[in-house]
Order: sequence, then structure tokens, then C-alpha cells
Amino acid sequence: MQTIHIYSGLPWWALIPFTTVSLRLLWTLPLAIMQRKRVQKQSELRPIINAMGPILRLKLAAKAQSSKARELNAIDGGVKSQAASLTYEQIMLLSAKERRSRQKQLFRENNCQVYKNFFLPALQVPLWVAMSATFRDLSGWNDLSGQKLDTTLTNEGLWWFSDLTVADPLSIMPIVLGFLALTNIEWNFKTFQLQNTSIKRSKRITAFDSMINISRLSTTFLMAIATQAPAALALYWISSNAFSTIQNIFLDYYLPIKYTPQDRKGEVLANDHAKPLYE
Repeated sequence: MQTIHIYSGLPWWALIPFTTVSLRLLWTLPLAIMQRKRVQKQSELRPIINAMGPILRLKLAAKAQSSKARELNAIDGGVKSQAASLTYEQIMLLSAKERRSRQKQLFRENNCQVYKNFFLPALQVPLWVAMSATFRDLSGWNDLSGQKLDTTLTNEGLWWFSDLTVADPLSIMPIVLGFLALTNIEWNFKTFQLQNTSIKRSKRITAFDSMINISRLSTTFLMAIATQAPAALALYWISSNAFSTIQNIFLDYYLPIKYTPQDRKGEVLANDHAKPLYE
């Protein structure tokens, strides 16, 4: 970072956002676009996957009923088959397992496996940690003596945060950071709600609800840390969250997630190549 600062001639208040945006454009944005296209394909396949559940349960129930009827009509009273002894709970469990298996196969055939959705955070999180550690070290926040690795940070700030090695004296940056982080979390939450086509049948808190609440709570801790962190570090966090928010809005506008093909009147358009799931 110090080499880039010397050769670019940019002050730190401009170099930090510029570096953040450049890295995100080069590394995370291409992966985000690829992931959005993959999620689009997954969402297009969701109606097929959701339709499998009732069909699979019907087939298992029909098989159990047929096996039970054959046993009752058997002359020799043969051994009771496994299909004939299926209970409602077993049918639900077996149909769910078969549905997951067919979903994996369907996603694999369309090259949109779920595990690939973790590629973006697997790169984005280490990048965020590495850049945060860099600005922490440059400002001397990790040193008990407070010795700064680059003294130019003390006079290349802007407006009220002219010294980037100390915390924001007006606490404006932590508030801006919290607002951007919470906006990004809520935006992603709404996007996930649109992806989830299934109906929530109870008020019980799901794993995703817990994750969202933890993310909201983490925003408070991030703001608290930003009140004590050097302005250089807070400026990087603000730049990163601002880019993430703009990126998500951009993707939702230009690569929206669609679920069921519909015309302008809201009528579902039939697919000429569609095949029945159960015959």
C-alpha cells in the first residue's frame, strides 16, 4: 500500500476508497456476476424441485397401498414387504431425501451446484480481513506504543477526519458505516425472501432468521469498534460496504432473479418442451 501511495500521488483519503473499489472490481465483482447467474438458474429450476415433493409422496403412498393390497390378497400370506409397512412419517422422510437427491442431480446437470455459492464469500472474507489488517498496521493500532508505519496518514485525511491514525472525533463515520452495513444486510435478506418460494408454515425461527439477526447484531459491534478504530480503517470499511450495497442493487436491476415465466398479465406461460413428472 505504501508503494502504491508513493507512485500514485493520491492522498490517503482518496487512495483507500480507490484501492477498495479497484480490488472489488477486479476480484469480487466477476465472481458476484457468475454467482448471480448461477442463482438465476437455480431459481428457474425451483418450481420443478418444489413440484417433486407431492409427486414423490404420491408415488410412495401408491406403492405402499399396492403392496398392502397384494399382501391381503396373497394366498400364502407371504412375508410383509417393506413398502407395505411405510408410515406417513416415513413417506415424508423418504420423499424429502429423494427430492434432495434429484435436486442435486438437476443442479449438477445444469452446472449450478449449491456449493459453488460459497466461492464468493470464500474470496471476499479473506480479502476484507487482509485489507483491514493492512490499514490497522499502517495506522499503528495493533502496536501498544501506537507507532505508525506511515506518518503521512496523520495529515492526509479530509474534512473533520484530517488525521487518519486516530478515531473519528465526531463519530460520524461509525454511524455511516452502520447505516451502510444494515442497508446491505436488509437488501440481501429481501433478495433471499424472493428466492424462497416455499410458504413459511409456522412462526418458528429458522436457521436463516437466526443468521440474519446475528448479522444485524454484528452491525452494532462493528459500529462500536469503529468508534475506537483509526479513521483509515473506518474509511476502508465504509468504502467496502458502500461498494457491496451498490453492487447488490446493480445486480438486482440488471440480473434480476426470476422464478416462473409470466407475461405482462401475470399468466403463467406454458413450456412446449415440458415433460410430466408423473405418468
